[in-house]
Amino acid sequence: MSKPTHKQSVLALDIGTSSVRAVIYDIRGRMRPTTLSDVPYKVRTVEPGEVSSDPDELIKLIAQSIDGALSAARKDNAEILAAGVSCYWHSLLGVDRSGRPTTELFTWADTRSTRETRDLRARFDEGAYHARTGCFFHASYWPSKLRWLRATRPSAVRRTVRWMSLGEYLYQELLGESPVSYSMASGTGLLDVNRCQWDAQALKLAGIQVKALARLSDWDHPLRSLRPSFARRWPELSEIPWYLPVGDGGLANVGAGALSPRWACATIGTSGAMRVLLERERVAVPWGTFVYRLDRRRFVLGGALSEGGNVVRWFTDVLGLQNKKKLKHAAAALAPDSHGLTILPFWAGERSPNWRGDARAVIAGLSLGSQPDQMLRAAMEAITYQLVTVASAMRRAVNRPESVIATGGQLIHSPAWSQMLADALNQRVMTSPEPEASSRGAALLVLHALGKLPRLWSTTPARGRVFRPRARVHSIYEGARRRQQDLYDLLFPPPGQTPTLPSSKGRGRVGTPSAAVGSSSRTKDLRSPAARH
Repeated sequence: MSKPTHKQSVLALDIGTSSVRAVIYDIRGRMRPTTLSDVPYKVRTVEPGEVSSDPDELIKLIAQSIDGALSAARKDNAEILAAGVSCYWHSLLGVDRSGRPTTELFTWADTRSTRETRDLRARFDEGAYHARTGCFFHASYWPSKLRWLRATRPSAVRRTVRWMSLGEYLYQELLGESPVSYSMASGTGLLDVNRCQWDAQALKLAGIQVKALARLSDWDHPLRSLRPSFARRWPELSEIPWYLPVGDGGLANVGAGALSPRWACATIGTSGAMRVLLERERVAVPWGTFVYRLDRRRFVLGGALSEGGNVVRWFTDVLGLQNKKKLKHAAAALAPDSHGLTILPFWAGERSPNWRGDARAVIAGLSLGSQPDQMLRAAMEAITYQLVTVASAMRRAVNRPESVIATGGQLIHSPAWSQMLADALNQRVMTSPEPEASSRGAALLVLHALGKLPRLWSTTPARGRVFRPRARVHSIYEGARRRQQDLYDLLFPPPGQTPTLPSSKGRGRVGTPSAAVGSSSRTKDLRSPAARH
């Protein structure tokens, strides 16, 4: 006897770089109470630039999170109809003929291939590569990492027969097959995003052949039949459809209801991003932004930052502060740009808009009177300015959105940061009421594929708390953002130019270059490489 319709549900996984989550949603896309199972983990950071994980340990943690969600679902007598997966983009590992890992799992934040990135930029046309793939020559993407692996791990490369992301490895372990969705493939830097095919020239740059990559498919071509050990562990999941993993950034838009260019989605979680979804046949890729795929009909256009909540954590950990909550409240209470500091927030290198993986964080203006709350406030503002720069680059492809939907734990749980974003953008910001946007996005896509949400793509965002820009504060932030751009131009000029330090003459605030220093503005460096030569 079938269970009541109101008990029908879907399982959604959200695999991030600091935790894995499993959660059950009902057929209207609402999280079932008590079913969220969150398993945190730490990445490996032993070597300089290393940010990696043990893939088999991650599979165990994912299984543990599923155990937790199913335990709650069983108590509620829920019927699981299908499963969907949100997975972070850009991960990479190799496997041998037996499917066993030949490498650790590299995350997007692993910057050990920075030298290979510089070599790619010096020898090849980055503008043409970006126009085809929507990606850049950067340590986040596979061409740099694969060239680095050939140079540093030749024996591992020789044993590798397949390169894959964590999403494919998960399905190999659970289901015995590992096709890759267009969405996950678009984050590798090897996919022609307009043609939805592996890009032959990108494969040459990476030094691999197409046979070393997974079969391309769209996310809505599910797999079934769990491997015996997992079928025994989760009998209710053994024969349901498992839809292919999709990139977490695109799914955050879906889960927050930012389903068209009318709404941009800003995320500050561990890292930061700004994105819009575009339903088009083709996209002309604007320089400075990435373009990935959600599916065969929709693109994800935007920009990504390597920093977000990880910088907040860095400040509290490095400064040895015990009362983190008190520090955050103190930083939130400070007046805008009242700290005398200018920060380039590149703790993990720069991604959008200039994709300088070799850039590093700079804190200018420190004095004996600088306080922890001032430094944290300055870092939050600095990250916000980077999102404003991303939004400016996005305007080349899409009109200014009606609203910006704020997602990610740092924005949702920090009204001060959401207000900061509204003031800096000079635009209305609305927090998403959905606490788990990416997993909810995975659930909504699955429910749409099952015919449970036929009007998904015509829905509008759920209304959360609204933050409106304040003209006076926007003016203050614009001045601070120009200082940040000036400092960037001084320290990270375009290739071929030598960094110059300002003299002490004519300076106002300590460590704050005036607008006259550095004749080039940062927007000049947003042009394509071809336009700069």
